[in-house]
Amino acid sequence: MSNAHQKKRNTGLLYEFLVRTISKALVEDDTKKSNAALKILRKYFKPGTELYKEFRLINALIKTTVSSGTVAASIMAEAKAAARRHDEKVLDREKSLLIKSINHVLNDENFYDQQVNDYRMYATIQTLINDWRSPDKDFERMAKYEDNVTTWLITEKIEPKDQTISEESPGTSRLLMKVMMKKLNEKYSGMLSNDQRGLIKAYAFASANDDESVIKKKLIDVKSKLICAIDEFKLGNPGNDYINNKLVETRERLVQESLDVVDDDTVTRFMLYIKLGSELETGDENV
Repeated sequence: MSNAHQKKRNTGLLYEFLVRTISKALVEDDTKKSNAALKILRKYFKPGTELYKEFRLINALIKTTVSSGTVAASIMAEAKAAARRHDEKVLDREKSLLIKSINHVLNDENFYDQQVNDYRMYATIQTLINDWRSPDKDFERMAKYEDNVTTWLITEKIEPKDQTISEESPGTSRLLMKVMMKKLNEKYSGMLSNDQRGLIKAYAFASANDDESVIKKKLIDVKSKLICAIDEFKLGNPGNDYINNKLVETRERLVQESLDVVDDDTVTRFMLYIKLGSELETGDENV
């Protein structure tokens, strides 16, 4: 059987492993390691590289939800065409250099064993992309995986962390959490994204259970992902001096954010950080 899945060569997983390494290092105040991982991410996932192109393709298939099988089939056709346009030899070389840098610079024996949500779908998509490009296709597997990804595209995505928060809030804590959620939703009324609602839910859980570990984990995740998003945007838009200067200032404030005390003001700031991250991800130059 050709192109068996290897998690060490899965572009989507490698990106997620690096983001989680940055997050963990920030929690542990290991500036050296977080900077090293961020440097690797910025170097190898730079816009224009084949790795970045494959990452964007995988990320789109992982995160996109569509309304019908017809739309999903159209997206699959476009994805297949995009995958075949990638320079496979250059991609393979970039991926090998990335793995070499991870192994030698980070030297973390647990790097490839980190837990990633939707791991199976990452594996399915990477294997499918490999099969699309391969002259020695496993047609039975390819048909099965195309069907799996098509089904995934029309399936509503649920935040696992939010689900865990609800399950961990029995009895009185759950009632108190509902009260906190009502209060917070009123305070932060308006159009909220899924990530912003997830942050509010984590904050409500922390308040209801007198346990800041969940909200701090959320805030650290927002912090590390926005730092990566800012760096990626600057690399992809080098001529936009005005916006890039504003992003540099934001990045500096973000790095200096202390999570020793998490209160309403902290959550408000991070709601704005999430909004900025979303705008950068969609390529909005009016940030």
